[in-house]
Amino acid sequence: MAKPTNSKKEISEEVKKISEGILSKAIDVVLVSLYFGFEFSTAGYGRGYKAGEKAANDLSGLNYKSIKNALLKLKNKGLIETVRDNLVLPEITEEGERRIKSIIPYYDIKRVWDKKVYLITYDFPKVDNHKRNIFRDFLKKIGCGMLQESVWLTPYNPNELVKNYIDEHDFYENLIIVSAIGKDGTVGGMELPDLMEKVYNLAGLNERYQEFLNEAGQLKSDRTGLIFSYLSILFDDPQLPFKLLPEDWVGNEAYNMFVKLEKVATRYARA
Repeated sequence: MAKPTNSKKEISEEVKKISEGILSKAIDVVLVSLYFGFEFSTAGYGRGYKAGEKAANDLSGLNYKSIKNALLKLKNKGLIETVRDNLVLPEITEEGERRIKSIIPYYDIKRVWDKKVYLITYDFPKVDNHKRNIFRDFLKKIGCGMLQESVWLTPYNPNELVKNYIDEHDFYENLIIVSAIGKDGTVGGMELPDLMEKVYNLAGLNERYQEFLNEAGQLKSDRTGLIFSYLSILFDDPQLPFKLLPEDWVGNEAYNMFVKLEKVATRYARA
C-alpha cells in the first residue's frame, strides 16, 4: 500500500476551508469529525486514546480545551452520547445525524430542471452599498453565478427565493428583476453551455474532481484528507443540471468514490 502523502497541515487546510464555509461553530467541526471517524481509532493511537486530544491534533485549528468544550456542548444538546472518561469515541445520536446532514454539502442526484436559465439584474443606489453587498451574498448562497457586476444567473428558478428575500429585507424601493431564457437561448451570442463555463469555471472544478479521483485511486492520500478534499470541491460546485455539464465531467464519478470513502469512515466511527 502506498504511503499517504497528505500532511496534517494539508488536511487542516481542507478542514478550515469547509469550516469557514459551513461549519461556523466548533461543535459542528467536532461533530463532523466524529461522524467521519477522523482516524480516531487508527494511526497507532488505538481506541483508548482520548478522542478530543486526537481530534485537536488532526484538525490543528482547535485547541484541546475547545474540543473538550465542544464535546460537552454536543452531549448537552443530545447530539452525541459519551462514555466514561471520554476514552472511546462518542456515539452520534439520531439528532446528531440530522444535524450533520444539514451542515455538510449535499450532492443532489436528481437536479430537477425546467429547461430555463434565469438572469437576475439589480440596481442599488450608491447610498445602498450595504444592501447591494448583502444581496450579492444571498445570490451566492443560493447558487447564482456572476455574469457581470450587476447581472447574475442560475439554472434553477429563483423567483420564490428572491421574492421572500425582498419581503424579508424590505428591498421594495430597489430595482431587482428576474428574467428567464429558454434552453436554446443565448446571452450576448453565447450558448448556454459556454455561458455556464464562463460563469462557474466548470473546467477548473472538473480538474479538481479529477485530481481527487487520481489521489483516491492511487492511494496517495489518507481517508481523512480525501473526504475533506471532496467536500471542499462539492462546497464550490453549483451542481448544475446534468444536461448543462461538459461531456467529460467527472463529478459523478468523484461522488461515487466519496460514497465509498464515507461508508468506510462511518464504519470506523461506529466500530
